Amino acid sequence: MPIIRAADKLIYFAHVPKCGGTGIEGMLTQRFGPRARGMLDPGHFGQPEALQWGRTSPQHLDAPTLYRLFPAGFFDAMFAVVRHPVLRLRSVYLYHRDAEDSIDPAETFSDWLAALPGRRRAAPFYLDNHARPMNDMVPANARIFRLEEGIAPLVEWLDTVTGSAGGPRDVSRQHSLSERLQALGKSPKGAPVTLTPDHVSQVRALDPEDFLRFGYPDDPAQMADGLPALPDTGEDGEGRGDIVR
Repeated sequence: MPIIRAADKLIYFAHVPKCGGTGIEGMLTQRFGPRARGMLDPGHFGQPEALQWGRTSPQHLDAPTLYRLFPAGFFDAMFAVVRHPVLRLRSVYLYHRDAEDSIDPAETFSDWLAALPGRRRAAPFYLDNHARPMNDMVPANARIFRLEEGIAPLVEWLDTVTGSAGGPRDVSRQHSLSERLQALGKSPKGAPVTLTPDHVSQVRALDPEDFLRFGYPDDPAQMADGLPALPDTGEDGEGRGDIVR
C-alpha cells in the first residue's frame, strides 16, 4: 500500500496485484518523491518467515486490514487501478505458474479457478493477496481507474488533487511476465491460456462484485465497444484478451 506525500496531501494507492501497479508506483516516486518505506517492501518474502511482519507484503494490503491500521479520514485522497477480472486472474495464474513456481503446471487455469474458493477459505492471503478479489483490495471511498482506459485519467486526477501538473505524465511498463522470466532465467512451464466462455463463467461466479463495482462486461472482448462510466463515489480526494468461442 504505497503512501505518498504530495504538497500538503497524503495519498494512498491501493495496489491491486497484476493491474500495472509497479509502473504506477514508479511514476508516483518520480513525481512526488520517496514513498513511505515501510508500506512498500519488495523484499518482504526474502526475509525468513519468522521475521516477516505480515501475512502479505505491505504493498498488497487488503482493505479490511487497512481499516484496522488507519482511522477514517487519515488520508486526503485514495485511488486504485483495476483490470478486467478474467484477464487479471489469468495473469495471476500465469505469473505464479511460470515465475513463482507456486502453481503446479499440471493444474489447468480452469482447475485452478475451480479450486480457488477452497484455497481462499483456507488461506485468505493466498499468493500474497494476488488471487484475492479486487473488491477486497480497494477501499470503499477510493477513486477508481481502469487499466484499459490508460493512464491519462489518473494523471489528470493527480493534477487536480495536488494542484500541480509537474513530473512524468506516463507510466513505463514493468514486471511483465516475459521480463520476469528472462530475469530469472526461466521459460514458461505450460502453454498460454486461451480464454473460453467457461473461464468467464467461472470468474463471474467467483467474483461478481468485481464486475459490478468496477463496471466490467462479462466478456473482455466487449470492452472494444467502450466501457460504461464508473459510478461517482463523491470522493475527489496487458491487452483486451479476446474470448475464443
